[in-house]
Amino acid sequence: MKKRMKKISALCLAGILCLGLWACSSSEDSSSSDSSGTTKQETSENGFPVNMPEFSTTDMDGNKVTNDTFADYDLTVVNFWATYCNPCIDELPELTEWKKELPDNVNLIGLLVDVDEKGSDQYKLAEKIIKETGADYQHLIATEEFDDMISNLVGVPTTFFVDSTGKIIGEPFAGADVNAYKQTVEDYLNGK
Repeated sequence: MKKRMKKISALCLAGILCLGLWACSSSEDSSSSDSSGTTKQETSENGFPVNMPEFSTTDMDGNKVTNDTFADYDLTVVNFWATYCNPCIDELPELTEWKKELPDNVNLIGLLVDVDEKGSDQYKLAEKIIKETGADYQHLIATEEFDDMISNLVGVPTTFFVDSTGKIIGEPFAGADVNAYKQTVEDYLNGK
């Protein structure tokens, strides 16, 4: 009986500690500043930003792209991927076919997490992969503005859904699951 009481007490104490840690780590609903006065981006419970970061980058064709791109669509599917990731590469043809089926108010873009500049070996490899898989939709190079998001990824591919204001909708999908992406887009468009 004493052992059982000790076990229950230990479990209760662990629960209280976890609850206390959770309460201290839960995010605020507004941006905050760190000690240097820099504004930190608002984050959700999963550690990801609530909104896509302000960014300015280029796509694989050299076109300048900013977060203003989201305003052109009701929903944008943002697929974070890398040239070293076989599941990422394997899903590119399926994403390409899905892109052709998307309604005009939904966009799909890829975000390369391991390509930093045009002409690099990784850039050349990404070009080769995109060509070989037929993934002819827009692929952006992840700049430092995406570092916080990338550092919170469990892995790649990870897919986010972004509304026209740049707000991240729902939870991101870690892993290749195009059917789940399709369902998320359908649910969003149907107001679910």
